[in-house]
Amino acid sequence: MAGKILCVDIGNSNTVFGIFDSAREGEPVLKHWRTVTRRDRTSDELGIFLLGFLESASLDPASIGSCVYSSVVPSFNPIVERMARDYFQAGVLRVQHDLKLPITFDYPRPAEIGADRVVNAVAAHVRFGGDLIVIDLGTATTFCVLHQGSYVGGSIAPGLKLSMESLSRATAQLPPIEFRNPPDGAIGKSTTGALQSGFFYGWVGLLREITDRVRRHSPDRTYRVIATGGLCGLIHAEEPSLFDEVDPLMTLHGLQTIYRYQQ
Repeated sequence: MAGKILCVDIGNSNTVFGIFDSAREGEPVLKHWRTVTRRDRTSDELGIFLLGFLESASLDPASIGSCVYSSVVPSFNPIVERMARDYFQAGVLRVQHDLKLPITFDYPRPAEIGADRVVNAVAAHVRFGGDLIVIDLGTATTFCVLHQGSYVGGSIAPGLKLSMESLSRATAQLPPIEFRNPPDGAIGKSTTGALQSGFFYGWVGLLREITDRVRRHSPDRTYRVIATGGLCGLIHAEEPSLFDEVDPLMTLHGLQTIYRYQQ
């Protein structure tokens, strides 16, 4: 179907919308928006919400011809699909592992792989190729390992933001903090400094340890580490040795790529 492509990445914490002018390779994201994933939101609420976004960007809703989405929140799927059909009369494609994809799976049960991980793997492979470690810093911190376009596995750790919020909620005297490189280094001179030290160096250590263990598992391979997710740019700015490439919008590009492969 002709027209612009609405790409929707439904995560546990946030839903990201992106508009592409077409399915052509290398097409930039025209506009993107992020909102909280509310499981009780109706398709009408979501449609009106998105119409407001489009109006603010001077984009004609009638120009949208198709919708492709990935989701880790199954209860939200029918809401998005109904919204796309009712408000944009758009054909809808949901990402699943058994679509026509530019990657293969060397994985016992590929149906268990989260749709977001499939999308990130596709985006990273098409853009970079070779042996890859793809890290998504979202509600969970996910690691996907690809060998020349074959998805071979990965790791899942708690998400950074979720861990910070959880600690603040569960303790009476520990305040919420900003994630940043602590000014006093590893030895914090205040409660805030100690928390920043623990989270910053702890998370840098987690990311480095898992990527190092992947490398040690396959020492004959030269991996590139690709990062996406809301905090990837901040971590990369503070600790540039962790990632080879950073793209906060990689999931949207992966959705557009998957749509193109179905044509």
